[in-house]
Amino acid sequence: MKKNSIKTPLPLRIISWTFPKVEFLVPWLAQRWFVNIFFSTAKYKLPYGEVEAAEQANKYKIDFDGKAIQVYEWGEGNPVLMVHGWMGRGTQFRKFISSYNEAGYKVVSFDATGHGQSEGKTSHILEFAKIIELLNEKYRGFEMIVGHSLGGVSAMHSVINGVGTDKLVMISSPTIGSEIVKEFRKKIRASERMVPYFESYIEQKFGKAFEEFSAEYVIDQLKPMELLLIYDEDDEEVSSKHPEAIIRKYPTAQYMKTQGLGHTRILKDGIVIKRTLDHLKQNIDESAQYEHAMP
Repeated sequence: MKKNSIKTPLPLRIISWTFPKVEFLVPWLAQRWFVNIFFSTAKYKLPYGEVEAAEQANKYKIDFDGKAIQVYEWGEGNPVLMVHGWMGRGTQFRKFISSYNEAGYKVVSFDATGHGQSEGKTSHILEFAKIIELLNEKYRGFEMIVGHSLGGVSAMHSVINGVGTDKLVMISSPTIGSEIVKEFRKKIRASERMVPYFESYIEQKFGKAFEEFSAEYVIDQLKPMELLLIYDEDDEEVSSKHPEAIIRKYPTAQYMKTQGLGHTRILKDGIVIKRTLDHLKQNIDESAQYEHAMP
C-alpha cells in the first residue's frame, strides 16, 4: 500500500532548480543566497493527524526575541519535552502522546521560530536551544528531552547550557558539521565553491567555526547522563556516520538501529516510541535486541 507523502514546498523545488544557474552566472550573488537559504525556513501543510493533535493540545504562546512561539501540552504529570527538527513541527510527535500520557507524563512541545504556528521566517540551532531554555524556566526541568534531527542537537546544546534533565534521546540527528553542509549543498544543488564563504560568514556572525556548533564537537561538554541514539539505516539525510561519531566520544550512549523508516517516518514507529519510553522509565532489558526492521 502506497503511503501518503508530504511534498517538498514549491519554493524549495524552485531553489534547487535555480541555484546552480545563479552560481554559474553570478558566483558572488550565489554565495550570499547560499547563506540566506541556510537560515530560511519553509512551512509544510499540516497532515490531518497533526491538525487533530494540535486541536487536542493545551496551547499557549511565549515570547522569544519579539516573536510569538507556539507551545503545546498534552496530558498531566511530570513534563517530557519533545523538540522537532528543521522545517518540522511540535505536532510531529503526535504518535508519542498517548503512550506517554498513559504512563503518567505530560508531553510538551513547541514550534521553533519560523516553523509551524510560530512567527518568523528564519531560524538556527541556537534559537531552538534558547527556546528550550525558556521552557526549562517554566517547567523547572524535564524528565527527559526527545529531539528529532536538528532538535536533538539543539537539545544537547541546551543541556550543556544548564537545562535540567538527566535523559536525552536523539532521533535521526545530524552530528558532523561538514556532513551537514554537504547534505545542504546536495538539497539545493550547490557546489563546494560555496563552502569557504559560508564558513567565513558563520565565524564572523557567531564568533565560532560552524563545526564548533556540531554535536560531535560540543558533546565533550555534556555532563554524564543517559543518552539514547536512534537512527535508521535507510535515512537518506543522516547516515550512520553521525551516531558513530557520537559513540566514539560518548561510549556510554545506547544505540538503537532501525531499518526502512527513513528520516521522519521513524517518529511514527511503535517500537521506536516504546524504546524511548523504556529509556525514560529505566525499564530496559539489557539483553534485548533493539534492531528493528519494518515488514
